[in-house]
Amino acid sequence: MPLMNAVMALTQLISISIDPSVWMYTSRIEWPDEHEEVLVLKPVSGNFYIGCGDVMPHDARDIYFFRLGEHCNRLIVLMEFLPSPENARKAEAFIGHHEAFHLAVQMYGFKVPWEFLSIDPTLVKRYSYKNNLIGIYGELDKIYEAVTEYRDVSCNSLWDRYSRLNEGERRYLDYKMFWEWPAEFYAEQVIFGKNFTGYQEFRGRLFYDGNEGFELFVSGVKVGMILDKLMGREKWQERVADGVSMFDLLLSELGCTPPTRGFGVRMKRVNLMP
Repeated sequence: MPLMNAVMALTQLISISIDPSVWMYTSRIEWPDEHEEVLVLKPVSGNFYIGCGDVMPHDARDIYFFRLGEHCNRLIVLMEFLPSPENARKAEAFIGHHEAFHLAVQMYGFKVPWEFLSIDPTLVKRYSYKNNLIGIYGELDKIYEAVTEYRDVSCNSLWDRYSRLNEGERRYLDYKMFWEWPAEFYAEQVIFGKNFTGYQEFRGRLFYDGNEGFELFVSGVKVGMILDKLMGREKWQERVADGVSMFDLLLSELGCTPPTRGFGVRMKRVNLMP
């Protein structure tokens, strides 16, 4: 085995093919070549060995590092994070599937509304742990419980909570719901299947230093399961692949008019190297 191939084998965490039973529109993924999988890599001795003889240094102090993109006609995720010790192997697989979905399915298979192509980093810092958003997640919990128990559901309270957010909070939340909810739903279904309780327990102790983002991500899985019941998986996933937010779909299905979004575009190339 050539030296570079041997190093790649050492750094490779997992090769991920997108499961069409969980995400039904895998045919929309525009793979760069015949490799219909995402290569997920971890650093070795402070470097990512990413193929074609190329090496990317990694600062070991950056313990939460994710970089996604195309290189050497392959879709590649570079990943470094510290999971909680009792969950390390499963956590790496889970996050690997989550990030692979972002890259292959969303960046190479979705239409993306113009306003969701990027976000001001200051909004992420300002609103990631904002208490005002807890009310949104609480309303989603109520809807999930009602749908699960086959009770009548209204979107009025959810829409009222959403409408009372300020512009920055809505911008942050809209962006996160668009990108994170489908990826989290996919990873949860692949790794945990019908064991939603097991997923919740796992998510709550995923990282060694806390469970940041727990409510946002778990809400996304719940909304996916709600849409499974209200629309059927094939129908709602088709709409999402066409650039519709899962949150907007939920509002529509429950009788509320969702916000107006910009036109959708497709990403043609996501470069991995700086």
